Amino acid sequence: MGSNLDIWLIFALMGLLAGFMAGLLGIGGGFIVVPLLLLVLPQIGIESSLLVHFSVGTSLACICVTSLSSGYAHQSARAVNWDLFKPIVPGLIIGALFGSVLAGMIQGLILVLIFVTGALLTAVYLMSGHKTPHAKTATSGWMYFLYGQFTGVVSSLIGIGGGSVLVPFLVYRGQSMVKSVGTAAACGFPIALFGGIGFVYSGWSQTQHIEYASGYIYWPAFSGIVIFSSLSAPLGAKMAHFIQEKHLKQIFALFLILTSGQIIYSQWFSAP
Repeated sequence: MGSNLDIWLIFALMGLLAGFMAGLLGIGGGFIVVPLLLLVLPQIGIESSLLVHFSVGTSLACICVTSLSSGYAHQSARAVNWDLFKPIVPGLIIGALFGSVLAGMIQGLILVLIFVTGALLTAVYLMSGHKTPHAKTATSGWMYFLYGQFTGVVSSLIGIGGGSVLVPFLVYRGQSMVKSVGTAAACGFPIALFGGIGFVYSGWSQTQHIEYASGYIYWPAFSGIVIFSSLSAPLGAKMAHFIQEKHLKQIFALFLILTSGQIIYSQWFSAP
């Protein structure tokens, strides 16, 4: 087991990287926080049967703060489409609540498989070089609402802010990559808030014996991560406006592949 100082240093580095990527790519940082928590939480005594649920729940709690910082930075650059935000958010809230309660009923290994599958499918799509065609017809508010529900369910199941699900859809509906990233960053907050509430509820009775935990949220990890993620998210958001759309997609795809590989290794090959 590492020292307390080592653990806090890891939480700080996690926060810096998660915040920067959240601002750069419109993600909540969950694709960084979840796999790293899967590695770190066992070192502080979180039992294996609760490990994935704690990683996902704590990630969502962190995204509440990261997405606010990232979303504000994108809004300062006028990169958030609030007209689309309004019909999407009610769906996000419903989907996040449902997904988080559902996650409490699912075994950790299944959650890991869902996480890895979603990440790899997104990476393959982005690396293919396929240009997302813009829709030729207008999208009704109900379509945004329903896709918001889908985004909320998927995001709360695996502890992400929804950018990897929402950005391709917004690009397809005619938004620029930068505008899609900015809008997705703003949408990360309602996903994380209501998903986090669901994880507190679904894990409350199972985690009463764990100190510094509320449901499936582990507060020391939350504190260490969000302090530093809120500092680095604005820098990532500024960088997003200086990088070509093609390169943003490539960075995102490579990141997802590396993250998936790390999760697969940690869950299936690193056990003694």
